[in-house]
Amino acid sequence: MLLLAAVTVMLRLTDGTTVEGPASFSIGGRGASQILSFHSASTASPQEAEQIAADLATVQADKDRAARDLAVERLTAIGLPVVTPLLNLYKDTDQHEPRPLYRLFEKIMPSAADGFDRTQGLLRLTNGQMLRVGAPAGSLKVDKREIPWAAVRTLAVRQKKVVKTAEVHSIRHSTQIEYFDTGIGLGGGSQLTVTASGFTRLSWKDDGWATDPNGLTKPGSPAYKTNLVDGHPFGALLGRLGAKGATFAIGKAYGPKAAGAGRLGLAINDNRHWQNNLGTYRVKLTATDAYDLGEGQ
Repeated sequence: MLLLAAVTVMLRLTDGTTVEGPASFSIGGRGASQILSFHSASTASPQEAEQIAADLATVQADKDRAARDLAVERLTAIGLPVVTPLLNLYKDTDQHEPRPLYRLFEKIMPSAADGFDRTQGLLRLTNGQMLRVGAPAGSLKVDKREIPWAAVRTLAVRQKKVVKTAEVHSIRHSTQIEYFDTGIGLGGGSQLTVTASGFTRLSWKDDGWATDPNGLTKPGSPAYKTNLVDGHPFGALLGRLGAKGATFAIGKAYGPKAAGAGRLGLAINDNRHWQNNLGTYRVKLTATDAYDLGEGQ
């Protein structure tokens, strides 16, 4: 008999609202304590379908950075119903890195879990397995509220500790392109610890523009009067909680401290001349009382 231990969950429903609270349940024969997250592939609701169409158009146009980042965030949160319309949108000649439209697919569907049957949901387990399963029948009770499984778009189980590593690339994850999505969801009670190492070059062979994750301590060349861009050092490792969140400095070491609530992104700080960047920062993240919402991308 499967023992259903009580856990704290965060649900996103098909109407776009979120619910958080204690629950006991199983999915695909796995108890809640074995689960990181579940992502339903059920048909998009009319509201979701409208949102998907509008947000894909915004990402494809890529004219307004803030609007594009918010659209990517919403599409990632909706998840699997985005896969088919996104694949239908791609063209052979214009989807490549570092374009966010290209990167969006693996934010939603990790390659290790992709398959021919797009009607199956994605179940991520604490042992690292990713399974394709259908949503349970009936409903689950979250903090005395009965919620039909058909209304659940995604579910995440709060973990005592989430530990991840990330490779933050100076072009793909430049602040001018997009943030690396860690897949870590922080809450008000979360504590975040980050360590980072590596070396990036922001101007090919010019060592004045080379730095570790703390960023430049002086201007990279005489043509510049400051080592800062958008309030942070060139080349510094930055964090952000959600598309509307303010950027904050991480550098070589951060925390443990409460960073706030939201989905954590990472990026390397640069101006609009990012095309001559080289290098990657290797980052280790530890978050307590947090959600593992997806694979880092």
